[in-house]
Parts: sequence; structure tokens; C-alpha cells
Amino acid sequence: MSYRGHVNIAYGEREATRLLATALRRAGWKVDRQPRREQHGPSLRVRRRGFTYAVAVKAGAEGRPDRLVPLFAQAVLEASRHAGGATPMAVVAAPKVAPRTADQILRFAREFAPGVGAGVMDFRGLRAFRGTHLDGLTSEPSGDGATGAAQRRESGQLFSDLNQWMLKVLLAPEIPGRMLGAPRGRYRNASELARAAGVSVMTAFRLVRQLHREGYLHESRPHLELVRREHLFRRWEASAQHAATEAPMRFALPGDTSAQLARVLADGRACLALFAAADALGLGHVEGVPPYVYVRRARTGDLPAANSLRPCAPGEPPHLTLREAPAPESVFRGVVRPRGVAACDVVQVWLDVASHPSRGREQAELIRRRVLDPVIAGGR
Repeated sequence: MSYRGHVNIAYGEREATRLLATALRRAGWKVDRQPRREQHGPSLRVRRRGFTYAVAVKAGAEGRPDRLVPLFAQAVLEASRHAGGATPMAVVAAPKVAPRTADQILRFAREFAPGVGAGVMDFRGLRAFRGTHLDGLTSEPSGDGATGAAQRRESGQLFSDLNQWMLKVLLAPEIPGRMLGAPRGRYRNASELARAAGVSVMTAFRLVRQLHREGYLHESRPHLELVRREHLFRRWEASAQHAATEAPMRFALPGDTSAQLARVLADGRACLALFAAADALGLGHVEGVPPYVYVRRARTGDLPAANSLRPCAPGEPPHLTLREAPAPESVFRGVVRPRGVAACDVVQVWLDVASHPSRGREQAELIRRRVLDPVIAGGR
């Protein structure tokens, strides 16, 4: 579909309006097309559950952010001017829009037009929306005959970094707050989960869709509730078994190693991991292992106390081992601070110690027995 020139842009807006009206009707909205008495005005007025939107739709020839963000701002102004007591809603469309661009526009909307409904569409099936009663409209492109391959790729990403974090958010109400740093709420849909987890709506939508598809979400609960957790946790544990990048380190100067370790952990760029984290959580079982410390990169320059550390010489015992976090967003967003020291959450510790050769299985079984068994059983 070509969009060269004013006439084709106008056609694009009509087509986007038609597709939007169809999607809204399917979601239970009553849709009234608005007569265009003026050059600029709302395209639709829609009602549901006593709530009304005045919708302005704009279409662009390209799905680039620098093209669509100004169009979105124009749609906000037009919808707001002609709302007439309804809530304004601005929607932009293009032949093809990347999910990243849709996320960027919705972030722009959240920051600069928080009281306005917002939507992004393309003509392949992508829809991303933010606003009251708009959650069910979000969808991804249908693809070009590659649905099966796309689903296989998606299945391999069930335990991506941000997906692991969102799984922790879904489980958080059942885990003590001192053991997992995450919001504690119940979420009806992907939009609410995205808001709580601090991720994009599309990122949360993809996880929720995949959990539904693979049978890990309860079909009849009013909120997102994980089921088949034993199977889910086995897959999660298997996904965490990979080689880690590590750097054995010593403190450059003599002194109290506990105090020097506390300085390394001081500003949130590092946290205790594995057995040291288990001990900080009151679940310690393995002694004699130098503390592991998670960082985003195993380089001393990334640490607040970089000048106090040096690599171990051959054969020299370490004071601590720097380890690159395997899923840095999940690790550092879930950090807790028992006794004021940053440490991994209990789910992360369980995942990490399970495959460790130094009595890791014993430590993992203790964590599961004392904390995680009731959580895993809760979704049966």
C-alpha cells in the first residue's frame, strides 16, 4: 500500500479509522463515526461502561518515530479541542510500525498527555493502546506465513531477562517482601502488569500471550494467576544452567574485608549472589565459599569501589568473585537489602545455586523446602 501524497494519506486515515472501529466494536465498544464538519476534528466517538472517548486518528506514510510522534501530538490537540465532555483519545497509524516505535509513542503519551487515551496501529495487525478500558485492543502483527516459526522463537524467549522479572512480579504476593524486591499486586491484564513491572505494554503483552498459549495462566481468574508451576519452575531452572563470566578478586589494601565488601555493594551497581545472598536472606547452608557478587559486567571499572579491588594472582585465594548477572534486569530490579546489604532475591538465588558444583543442589533444595514449595504448590 503506497502513501505518497495528500490523497493517499487521507485514504490511510480512513482505513486506520475503519480498522480501529472494527477492533473497538469487537471489544464491546459502541462506535459512532463523527461527521467531519471541520477540517480537523475527532474521527470517532466511542462508548463503553459509561465511559466515552472522542478519537482523533492520524496516519503517516512511514512508521518512524520522528514522523509519528508529531502526528500523535497533533491528534492529541484535535481530540482535546473537540472532546465535548468526553475523554480525548489520539491514535496514529502507518503501513508498518515496529513494536519499539509503538512503545516509544506510548511512553511519550504517558509523559506528555497522561489524561489522554493513546493508540498506535499499523496495517499488518499491530495495535498498542494505553487508557481506560483499552487493554484488550493490544495485538501484534499476524506475520507473513511464519506464525509457527515465530511461536517457536517466542517459546525460546519465555525466560528472557525482562520475562523473568515479570514472572517474579506475578509471584511476589506469595513471597515475603524481605526476600523479593517487587511490587505486590494483582493484575488483570498485560497493561497493568507492564505498569507495575516498569516495562513496555508490548513486552508484557507478549509474555501474557505466551503464558496463555502454553497453559501457564489460569483461564477463569479475574487476575493473572500462574498455574502448572512445577513444570514452569523446572523449565525456568533448566534455562538458568549456563556458563558464567567470573573474575576472582582481592582487595588491594589490607583491612576488614566485610567493611570493604559493603563499600563495593554500596550504590546499587552490585549485589550479593549465590551462597552469600542465601546467607544474607537467612537461608545459608554452605560455608567456606568466598562471596559471589553480581555486577552487570565483570569489570572493576563498573564498581563504586573499583580502586579497592585487583585481580587475583595465579594460585591466590579470592576475597570475592565478581560474576556477570545472567539476567541483569531481573537480578537488579529484584534486589533486597537484608541488614542493609544488597542481595539477590530468593528466586534468583534458587536458580543460581541449583547448578553450582559446590553443594549447590543442597542449598537449592533448602530454599525450595523453606520458601518456594508453598509458592509452587499454590498454582496447581
